[in-house]
Amino acid sequence: MLKKKNISADSAAPERTLPAPLQLEASLTDAFMKRRTSYDFSDEPISDEHLASILWAADGLTGKGKKDDQRTTPTTLNWKEIDIYVVKANGVWLWNPVRSVLSFVHDKDRRKDLCLLQPLVRQAPVHLVYVYDEKKTQGFMTDLAKSIVRYTKSERIATLSDEVMRRAPLLDAGAKVMAVHLACAALGINCMARQTFESAKVRKALLLKDSQTPLCVQTLGYKPRGLLDLAF
Repeated sequence: MLKKKNISADSAAPERTLPAPLQLEASLTDAFMKRRTSYDFSDEPISDEHLASILWAADGLTGKGKKDDQRTTPTTLNWKEIDIYVVKANGVWLWNPVRSVLSFVHDKDRRKDLCLLQPLVRQAPVHLVYVYDEKKTQGFMTDLAKSIVRYTKSERIATLSDEVMRRAPLLDAGAKVMAVHLACAALGINCMARQTFESAKVRKALLLKDSQTPLCVQTLGYKPRGLLDLAF
């Protein structure tokens, strides 16, 4: 059993191993046709099998690439700068795509802190928070790109390069959001991507560092069961 205390994401936090992702049977065309933004969610917990499949779609290993670290979604300059936090009734977790585990952050239910204008969304069992970590954009590839820009000695190119660097995390997060939408469509799970949240509240709820910024929240849940469903 997990101890009831806050644990920094940098420390040796307890982990929860998720099962292997399911083979999604829906065709890409079917997934596109079924993709919807939903505003109603059952409070029924999402199964580990479904959650594992969704997280793998957003940011999972494909087993391909020179270092076997090819991901399901792309990132600018291979930064991998977007972290996915999983907020549920039993606490806050951080998705580790390399090991396919959820790392424990703390055991408080912070779902209400992620909602601003949609109170009915609060009962949804899972919220995925896409968090940009500026520190992960610092490295060899970024330094090389900056060196090339400096070599051009063009103020215009330098300005455009800075704009690209600022926009890149939004594009990278967007790729993950769409991957989750398609996975949810294939699994029959309701889904909503939104930016209706207070950044300060989210930062506090997730225990984020100064270098981390929440960009988007994606709310997930099964379709609410009506009276007709309950009769059968």
